[in-house]
Amino acid sequence: MGIPSCLKRFFSCFSARSTAGATDSDGGEDIISTLPDDVLSGIVSLLPVKDAARTALLSSRWRDLWASNPLVLDDMDLLLSNPRHVAAVTATVSSAIAAHPGPFRSVSLTCYFAASDKHVLRRWIRTLAAKGVRELVLNNIPWAGLNLLPAGALLECRSLQRLRISDWRFPDTYGAAVLRRGEAAALPCLRELVLSRTFIREQDLDRVVASSPRLKTLVFVLSFGVPERVRVSSRSIRCVVFWHSEAEELAVVAVPLLERIIIQMSSLLSCGYGRDGGDRMRIKISSASMVQVLGYLNPNCHELQIGDTVIKVGKKVAPDAMVPSVRILALSVQFGVHYRSRMVFRFLQCFPNIETLHVWSIPDRGPTSRNGDSEFWNEISSVECVKASINKVVIHGFRWENCEIEFLKSILEGGQMLQKICILQDENISVPEADINSILSLLASLNKGGVEIIILAGQDYGIWTYEVAFDPSRDDPFDCQS
Repeated sequence: MGIPSCLKRFFSCFSARSTAGATDSDGGEDIISTLPDDVLSGIVSLLPVKDAARTALLSSRWRDLWASNPLVLDDMDLLLSNPRHVAAVTATVSSAIAAHPGPFRSVSLTCYFAASDKHVLRRWIRTLAAKGVRELVLNNIPWAGLNLLPAGALLECRSLQRLRISDWRFPDTYGAAVLRRGEAAALPCLRELVLSRTFIREQDLDRVVASSPRLKTLVFVLSFGVPERVRVSSRSIRCVVFWHSEAEELAVVAVPLLERIIIQMSSLLSCGYGRDGGDRMRIKISSASMVQVLGYLNPNCHELQIGDTVIKVGKKVAPDAMVPSVRILALSVQFGVHYRSRMVFRFLQCFPNIETLHVWSIPDRGPTSRNGDSEFWNEISSVECVKASINKVVIHGFRWENCEIEFLKSILEGGQMLQKICILQDENISVPEADINSILSLLASLNKGGVEIIILAGQDYGIWTYEVAFDPSRDDPFDCQS
């Protein structure tokens, strides 16, 4: 990453000879060095590591500022400028980690080592642990040769608050010294754990979660089938995210503070996985759960179990198979595929107090897509949450097909509390304006309650990231328009 233009201007304000009260190379006053230390510290903290270290050459004052400021280190800055000299990059990173007294506010390391160099990574992590690293990102280039993380060193990072691991194989934690000593809170400050394309066994995940008593967010990114089962038991976790990931089972065992279960499947899985009755990811939650946000549930990919009841088409949902706490529900639906679409009816019955409903319209259609299925969608208007609690409906990837229109008609006819419908049109289609106006006129004729209907150009698939999804400051994690 190059130096931002504002920082280039910053460096142009002084020369390597500058000291407080001196002049710059053009004979002008050195304005930068007259700034207060706290302002200069803030500037240094925003610089890439190699440029922050360069400031130490300016004067003893700048050396003290660099050493006293919590370090932000991202070795990608060095790799991009030295792609053919990784040994030099390794030496620079080692020197920076050794020279700075800490604490380290944020460190991102990209491992390009052969297995024979695993001691380097272990030394880096142990040094960071000793100097109070708060945020740590460990990326890997697995074809370089090293793919196993050093468990002992990682579990010594007691100051860690955020940990992101990408393209690693998580080691066996059973023999980790910190756990062998009986230190249940090996990671006492950890609040966020993101595992991306990382192989981790079920028992190792359980131990890491158990040793993180303040963990709030657990995220899986591009993880397929490893671990096979994710059984979450934690008194602190508030959000679990499966981002383009799947497992055989996600079971919420004992998570009293869990508020959000966010699931985003890839388009390939959304349109094909489990279509012919094959294996689907089972999501198990308790009827006594306090989950407030759930989705995207996808009938193609997910089997929902509440308590001991597996939710199925044709099977009435009993009161003990409902989760009253859910306020925001998101569904991915193949409108026009009769069997899958009917699961929408069952899913809605499970959550009687939904206030906001998101529906992602999957473009892979069935034979009834064009003609719709009025008789089936009329059932939706009779669901309790549609009648009594839903006040906002958002349809993502809308294609103006009859099956989608029938769904909206039923929502409008049954929604006694409905206030707003947001239509996010699929950006890959083009519909004549006359056709859209005709459909809107039809919906307006059914709109007896003054429901606001908003049409937004384009869809929000590209801007919805897992960071957005688990951001606790967002009331609705599926809403990317606000």
